[in-house]
Amino acid sequence: MTDHGHHEVLSTPAGRRGALRSPAVWFCLLVVAVFGVRAVATLGAGASWTAPGTGWRSVWQLAMVALAAGGLLFPRRRVFCVVAIGLTYAAAAVLEASVSGTILVGAIPVDMRDRVIHPLVAALAAACLAARILRSTPGLPAS
Repeated sequence: MTDHGHHEVLSTPAGRRGALRSPAVWFCLLVVAVFGVRAVATLGAGASWTAPGTGWRSVWQLAMVALAAGGLLFPRRRVFCVVAIGLTYAAAAVLEASVSGTILVGAIPVDMRDRVIHPLVAALAAACLAARILRSTPGLPAS
């Protein structure tokens, strides 16, 4: 189902174009591409499994990739996946700011990129949800 209650038909060109209008689809694609590449590259380069270690960061990233892929494969669950990913990264940003700026949950190393990426992913998820709400609110002008 799309954000508007219609079934997505991805086997037709019109169905694929319609699905690509959804910010949630783009968010999920972005998560799969960015974090999937980063996790696989880190693991392929010989990730560290000490605590904190880059292998644990890759496991976290692959979990987010799995959630995003689930959102792409199961449109009815897409909003849930966006919310789950957004809340996870929002929690990470809060923990980094308040508990430790270098280690997350005792196992995941945090570097400067993470301090930028984590709140950015949370903000993008919130923007996707806001766009969905605005699209589904009757009476608002279409942009």
